[in-house]
Amino acid sequence: MRHGQSSGNIGGTLMGQSDHLLTELGEAQARAAAARLAPFGPMPVYCSDLPRAMATAEHIVRAWSSRLAPEAAAAAGADVGAHHRVLPDSRLREMDLGDYEGRSWEEFEADHELTAAFAADPFGTALPNGESLAHLETRVMAAVEDVVAAHGIAAHGRLSTDVVAPSDASALATGFHTIEPGENACIVAHDGPIRAILNHYLGVPPEKWWTLSTTHGGVSLLDFSDSWVNIRFINATSHLAGLGDTGYVPSESADGPAAG
Repeated sequence: MRHGQSSGNIGGTLMGQSDHLLTELGEAQARAAAARLAPFGPMPVYCSDLPRAMATAEHIVRAWSSRLAPEAAAAAGADVGAHHRVLPDSRLREMDLGDYEGRSWEEFEADHELTAAFAADPFGTALPNGESLAHLETRVMAAVEDVVAAHGIAAHGRLSTDVVAPSDASALATGFHTIEPGENACIVAHDGPIRAILNHYLGVPPEKWWTLSTTHGGVSLLDFSDSWVNIRFINATSHLAGLGDTGYVPSESADGPAAG
């Protein structure tokens, strides 16, 4: 899930890893998304450690807690705490924009040397004192692999070459071949990390990396089963109906580093 709208998303500047709180609309988006996810929980919520993602994740955990009857909570004991918690992970942060943090989109476009570098190599070009998309994807996917391992392979099976057919060699490379179904887990992050995850599993080429975009409060569902990763849906937003703003900012979907 992408976090709700934050104060940094409405200022018209490039935002990466700076701290911003949720706006009133962002709080409403987080509550709406939490209500949509409530029937699927409880489950651990892994999230970026930036305030806008942490606040969104806390809405989700509260929604699950409120659905659990007191007697069920008492019977579940320690398991309730294990599944009603926010687990911050800095690897799920938005892209580090370096020197361009907080600057305008126009300033970025005026840097002809940098924009030419992005045009030539959109995936490998790093912002001054910041990250490239390649850096972003590497750290985000490392976090995803840890989540999948914690709730798939480690919890319900073991990785073995004996059960992997030659045609499933890619499953060994990614570490996502499980013998039994795993547990559910939720990730709350930003537009950049969510794009990185979805583009990775969709096999989107680097030059098309910016084609996919997400909405504040949008939800995507990935199903890891044996050697197969099935993307059930991307950026579902029906739960946001009536809230007004869709969270779409043109610069966030352009061929450049803007994110949030």
